[in-house]
Amino acid sequence: MMVILLTLIGAIILLDKYAIGEFGISQPVVAGAIIGAFCGDVNAGIFIGALFQMVFLANLPIGKDIPPDAQAAGIAGCGSYFLLKSSNQNEPNLMIVFLIGILVSILGSSLDIVVRRINEGLFYRFLRDHKKLYIYHFAGIGTAFIRGVVLFLPLFFLVSIVRFPVLGAAFNKEFLLIIIVSIGIANGIYLYFKRHSFYFLVIGVICALAYFVF
Repeated sequence: MMVILLTLIGAIILLDKYAIGEFGISQPVVAGAIIGAFCGDVNAGIFIGALFQMVFLANLPIGKDIPPDAQAAGIAGCGSYFLLKSSNQNEPNLMIVFLIGILVSILGSSLDIVVRRINEGLFYRFLRDHKKLYIYHFAGIGTAFIRGVVLFLPLFFLVSIVRFPVLGAAFNKEFLLIIIVSIGIANGIYLYFKRHSFYFLVIGVICALAYFVF
């Protein structure tokens, strides 16, 4: 039951990306808060969402470029975290959650291309028959919703039945935080200075290590 509910919530939140206007609800940190509130732990939801927010900070859909789907990654990561927590009764392996989100971001961008092609076909149908504007409009929203269902339902089902290894809490959380914070700082600096990202990744790692040491 939780798998179905998380799938529906995730698919509805994902509509915010393109289908019904981009209000920021689907951004990882906001989506994480919503899913966390539904699962009874807002703080954990915001934490997981913030991790993915930093990872995809510099990914911008400029022109025809379709970056990895940060919104789908945040939803998948948060949903997987709470599913693992409910099934294993332990603190989930955050590294597994992070890898699941990265995988979904890649799959999400591929499905995004498919949905765009379908919506392009709906647009050309509308040009031939203007009287069916609302039909084609809601059909486009429907394809976006189905994209979310196709993306999340198999994933959440597998997560709910597969037993993943649980690592030590200290290594798991702190090590992942160092990685994510370094990537987030690197992305943020890269957005402002527009230099080669490798140097900023090094700066980000140093800043993250300094944060955890001092």
